[in-house]
Amino acid sequence: MAYVSGAPSATDDVCFLCAAASGTADQSLVVDRGKLVYILMNRFPYTSGHLMAVPVRHTPGVLALTPDEGAAIFVATQRAIRVLTDAMHPDGFNIGINQGSAAGASAEHVHQHVVPRWAGDTNFMPVLGDVKVLPQDLESTAANLREAFARLGPL
Repeated sequence: MAYVSGAPSATDDVCFLCAAASGTADQSLVVDRGKLVYILMNRFPYTSGHLMAVPVRHTPGVLALTPDEGAAIFVATQRAIRVLTDAMHPDGFNIGINQGSAAGASAEHVHQHVVPRWAGDTNFMPVLGDVKVLPQDLESTAANLREAFARLGPL
């Protein structure tokens, strides 16, 4: 509710993506970790399995990424698609970066969304019913995906 209402919180000055990268925040949604990037579940998902590929270094936008970080985000995105395909069998994906608040970015730390999609999924629910339907809680989905990422080997 705090996210929806826009109410300020005590952690507003802390980059939640940097906190997840450094281990100072709850790690329950981090599903894969590499030297330059990590992958975590979106706490406010569009669909079940909604992941984000995030550079470890606080990076405000795409132009601030090093070539190695940019490549690592793309490799992490490929890994995310591979794991989601094997674990959840989606029919497609939305992949994208929202950069800047006008584009819908909720953080000034660039990250790429990987959103699994299914034919006939419930994406219309937020429009018609002002709700989101997720068939599995985030922590259970994260545990399943963490195991699948581990089977791929290191990022």
